[in-house]
Amino acid sequence: MKFISILLLICISHCSLAQDNLNTKQMVGFGCYFSGQQTKPVIKVAKLIEDKKYKDISSLLNSKNEGERYLAVITLQRLADTGKYQLSQTEKELIEKAKLSDDLVSVCSGCTYFDKVPMKTMLSEKDLIGSSYWLDRVLKTD
Repeated sequence: MKFISILLLICISHCSLAQDNLNTKQMVGFGCYFSGQQTKPVIKVAKLIEDKKYKDISSLLNSKNEGERYLAVITLQRLADTGKYQLSQTEKELIEKAKLSDDLVSVCSGCTYFDKVPMKTMLSEKDLIGSSYWLDRVLKTD
């Protein structure tokens, strides 16, 4: 029993240390921690979608916050794909630039997955952390 307690303490401390190098203000997650909560950038972009403030989402393509930039890219692409938004040439160029970016996006999923992933990986791998499901849900209320 004592061994299990020590092992559990080591695992918990390791998980908290792994999370220390992540930027929680920029983190993207649709169901993080034990409670399954959304992160601040996700909540912010969801509210902009709900309010149909697509130009405000577009302005996030220039954000220094990698999480917001990632969410702006996937949101504007989906809006354009569904005919709800017309991308400008500048927006298309910024999206293409993001697809090549090595900037690291802090991500989380559940209570155990916390990582930093290059923007280009986030945008090249289909539904890496559940973004498609989130967009489906959020845009249905649109």
